[in-house]
Amino acid sequence: MIPPRGLLLCVLAGLAPSCARAGTLRMEASTTWAENILRSSAPIDWRDTLAFDAQGTFSAFRQLTAGLIATGAAEVAYAGVPRFSKFDLLTAGVSGQARQKFGFGPFAPTITLDTGWHRREARRDGDDGWTANGAITLGKRLTPAWRVAATGDWQQHYARSSIFDTRHHRVFGTVTWDLTDWLQLSHGNGRLWGDFTANASPLVWPRALSGALGSNISEYYNTVSWGVTDSGGPGWVTYRVFGRVSFWWLELSPALGRDTSLPLRYESRFSVNKVGIKYRQDFWSVQVLRRF
Repeated sequence: MIPPRGLLLCVLAGLAPSCARAGTLRMEASTTWAENILRSSAPIDWRDTLAFDAQGTFSAFRQLTAGLIATGAAEVAYAGVPRFSKFDLLTAGVSGQARQKFGFGPFAPTITLDTGWHRREARRDGDDGWTANGAITLGKRLTPAWRVAATGDWQQHYARSSIFDTRHHRVFGTVTWDLTDWLQLSHGNGRLWGDFTANASPLVWPRALSGALGSNISEYYNTVSWGVTDSGGPGWVTYRVFGRVSFWWLELSPALGRDTSLPLRYESRFSVNKVGIKYRQDFWSVQVLRRF
């Protein structure tokens, strides 16, 4: 766990003079129905279950020049999967953001740079470590009700085990529609390239290594990092592969008050690894978001 570093965060972000008056606390809690949560390729290995997440973020901002705002944040989050407790995670860290607005008024375009550094404590052996990420986002309000944004980001997890030592890049676009003053609809679509982990049962994995599923699969899987992690039960294997992920989501977010909202979200992910093995996942979630 990372100890609180609110003062250090403010200094790094150039926020020290205004931390006391510009601080914002954001609390989130969500429940997700996850289909194929283990990201397994064989239908016999697919497992559906509930997952729970909670996150708290304290952030502070300062306007540096006309149109330029710097933000720093300290974050802590917990993710739990009661049926598969090996997936439980506790993370904490700091992040920073610089946002430049080009012009005046609500329709001026913006560019945002984000960076973060977080510690992960995991139940799966070897998944502990540090995660670094960075992103750049271009945004524009088209009309009073419509906004668009395009994002490119990068993430590297420095894990204790090579199985979880992953790196990837993503690009995605978001369209947001304010249906009313209290109801918002958003859609996103994107692609990921890089490493990701998947899981296989003790019935499927030996067949993949032996060539029973194809010589190209056997040749590749015998070169990847893998190990018995018991993620889905005794003898289950986690392995790291290179590939691409297509993802999209649709979110309806009604406001429950001035500082509270209830986002309802569906997300679909379709992954393909280097030798053409496919993985599909679907997520249905409800979230409560509160700002103080």
